[in-house]
Amino acid sequence: MKIEIILDRRQSISPAVQEALYQALLERLSERYPDISLRIAVGSAMALNVSRATSDDKEAAIELVQSVWEDADSWMPEAELA
Repeated sequence: MKIEIILDRRQSISPAVQEALYQALLERLSERYPDISLRIAVGSAMALNVSRATSDDKEAAIELVQSVWEDADSWMPEAELA
């Protein structure tokens, strides 16, 4: 499975937050999908692309990504939370 997350550059998401998000997602996703390929990049608009997955796995992965994103208190660096 390959997941690509594109963050909107206008949101000014710091490299520290990007790395923390990457680590949190990799930890959670690799438990269920050991062959996961994850990429987080900056682009002109927010996007989430899941490929090389069944429709059920794609839906489950999207839900997991959303869950991690919404639980930012658990992975976001403290300096960014203030």
